[in-house]
Amino acid sequence: MRQLKFWMVVAVLALGATACSGTSGEAAVNSNEGLRAFMGAVALDLAQVMADLAPPLQTSAVKQERSTTCPDGGGATWTESGTGTGTLGLDDCIMRGITVNGTLSGFLESGPMSVSAQMGGPITVAGGVSGELFVTNLVLSAQIPITDEFTYWEVTATDADQNELCAWSGGPGCAPSPF
Repeated sequence: MRQLKFWMVVAVLALGATACSGTSGEAAVNSNEGLRAFMGAVALDLAQVMADLAPPLQTSAVKQERSTTCPDGGGATWTESGTGTGTLGLDDCIMRGITVNGTLSGFLESGPMSVSAQMGGPITVAGGVSGELFVTNLVLSAQIPITDEFTYWEVTATDADQNELCAWSGGPGCAPSPF
């Protein structure tokens, strides 16, 4: 009985220490692994959001704004500034429990069978992972319908501490240079 009480006290102290540590269960996006975890979680949903927003191939140069709802809430808006170029605004865009806010500018194009994008800009993420990132280059391409097998992404970013991060869908770190 005395041992049981001892272990109960130890368990209560351990739970109290965990509760007071201030951790929320979120992983920080401050390493290549954290960036990979973030993108691995949201890539398919982000590709679908982009496919929903992308102007069709061979559209006129008329500037347009398109909006869509993100898979788990919030919204995304594509504001076209030229043929295929513009700004992707993410406003409390929730994908797989991760909330993304920010603005990415660059290239977005969709055809009947694929979507492709190359963008950069500041974003904040919260939920299963958290952090502030300045995305220096996000490359995303996917076949429609969006599946893991035919979705490729590579992202380089700088975190709030100015650490340069890089991850891609093919493995840890970034893809080796072909040169």
